[in-house]
Amino acid sequence: MKKILIIVVVLVLGAGGAFFFLGKKAPEQAVVKPKVEKLVVQEHHYVRLDTITVTLFQDDQVAGLYTAALTLEIAEAEQRSLVSAASSRLRDALIRDLHGLVERRKGIEISLDVVKRRMRSTAIRELGTDVVVDMFVENVLRKDLELKDG
Repeated sequence: MKKILIIVVVLVLGAGGAFFFLGKKAPEQAVVKPKVEKLVVQEHHYVRLDTITVTLFQDDQVAGLYTAALTLEIAEAEQRSLVSAASSRLRDALIRDLHGLVERRKGIEISLDVVKRRMRSTAIRELGTDVVVDMFVENVLRKDLELKDG
């Protein structure tokens, strides 16, 4: 009779109610965390930056050139004036970082993803996360020059 009563209580109250009725603790249920969604951009706004070229050196001689064509995605169209006002500072920072990247990796091919991440982080540092959405590397070109002896 006691088993039938327990079964009826389980069916009527569910498992949690039965544990409460019998004085036992209900098993802990996993806490479901809501998903955090990324910032959704309604419209895309782009600013094409001037092509950046850095000079590669080897033994105090020009060894080559590395050129990158970049486009900046910004959050709002009104921020174009902010990007324009900071263009010299942004360009200088991009040149410094690109030069540092290619100088450290002499003779090693640099993937576009590495260049993109580096240029994007530089733009965020200079303009802020509220302005920079993404950076697109449209083209990179490395031209090695033949070094002349003597």
